Amino acid sequence: MRRRILHVAVVAVSVALVLFGIPLALAARATVLSEERGELERTALLASRQVGPDFLAGDPVELPRVEDDKKVAVYDSSLTHRSPATSGPPTADSVTRAAARGVEADGVVGADLVVAVPVTVAEKVIAVVRVAAPTSQTLTATLLAWAALVLCAGLALAVAVLVARRQARFLSTPLEALAVTAERVASGDLQTRTEPLGTPELVRLAQTQNDMLDRLCELITRERRLTAEISHQLRTPLTGLALGLQNALSRDGSSAAADPHASLADALGQVRDLELTIDHVIQLARPQGRALGADPVRSVAEVCAQIQRRWHGPLSEAGRALFVTAQTDLALPLPQFVVTEVLKILMDNATRHGAGRVTVVFRDLGSFVAIDVADEGSVQASGEELFRRGQSGSDGLGIGLALGRSIAEAYGGRLALARQQPTRFTLMVPLSPTPSEPDPTPVSDDPGQSESAADSREPESRS
Repeated sequence: MRRRILHVAVVAVSVALVLFGIPLALAARATVLSEERGELERTALLASRQVGPDFLAGDPVELPRVEDDKKVAVYDSSLTHRSPATSGPPTADSVTRAAARGVEADGVVGADLVVAVPVTVAEKVIAVVRVAAPTSQTLTATLLAWAALVLCAGLALAVAVLVARRQARFLSTPLEALAVTAERVASGDLQTRTEPLGTPELVRLAQTQNDMLDRLCELITRERRLTAEISHQLRTPLTGLALGLQNALSRDGSSAAADPHASLADALGQVRDLELTIDHVIQLARPQGRALGADPVRSVAEVCAQIQRRWHGPLSEAGRALFVTAQTDLALPLPQFVVTEVLKILMDNATRHGAGRVTVVFRDLGSFVAIDVADEGSVQASGEELFRRGQSGSDGLGIGLALGRSIAEAYGGRLALARQQPTRFTLMVPLSPTPSEPDPTPVSDDPGQSESAADSREPESRS
């Protein structure tokens, strides 16, 4: 591209120099001729002053001294040569005869440029002064003027080439950087960016490319996050679904095998729950879907029963107890998706990373219900670090708690770490399916507050 820009600039400047140089060359030639005629005319006028009234009586004329390349001659009214023989031709030429009519005349005679001036007395031409100079002088002066023009044109072309090279570099460097960036992006490096340089148009092009890459990276990140979140939320339910179907197909006399219809019905319900989970996670991953709308509800009693049904077996196999306590009206409606999915994340973390008994407490906060999930383990990270994507869990992907907070906030709720040791997480969910901005009730960091509240009543269910 640089070579092309340089070629265009050189061609344009060359055409301009030719278009301007030819008229200038002709003007220079005309100027040289005019100056030479003027010089000869001044010499002739100076010599005519030496011709007086006594010239007709034969008085000799004393001609002024002139340059060696000029010749001054005087002719009388009859065009007879009256000056030294070497000063001019013995016979009057056409220019001299024209001046004898009473007007100045000039022209080229042979190899000389000739100017003739008449000398008049009483309005009568008594003599003609003729001055001649070789045309070679005019040609030399013209050639010198043309050489100066050629030198100036060459200098202008050299300057144009230098300016064109600099401008070509100024224009091509940003484009080359854009090309390099495009090649890196094509090879898979989506983090490379182009520094905006050059003209405003090139700066805008670079900024547009950078914005496009930012949006592309954001889209890819969102798609990867969506894939990871769906994978995280479906991993455990799919495992349970597979186990249930295996039990339904078994023929070992177990209760599940005795009633395969019930197992298949339970599997169908799990499939429907999985479809609902996928739909909500996809909606949550969209930029315009960060605030979710109305959601089917479940009562506190149904949520408690679901927790018992889902997590009693895994915790019992690990030798750990599960306590589910409701300190609120069991008929209160809770948004199904946010409660189910966030509790699934909290219970999975308590099972995988916690220790000792697991306690789930439902507390009434007026327009909100607080759900405490506690175990006897501990976490080392602070609350903000724990909810940062990639930080939660020592052997997981660090997605669960971050996704749980996103789900809770999308429904106008809140998920926080209430205590590090023993570990307690608190989920606050609104009772209304389309809540307004909540007035968050501070989650107490007092280790004994939740336990004292839990101990104030007997658990609704214990295992």
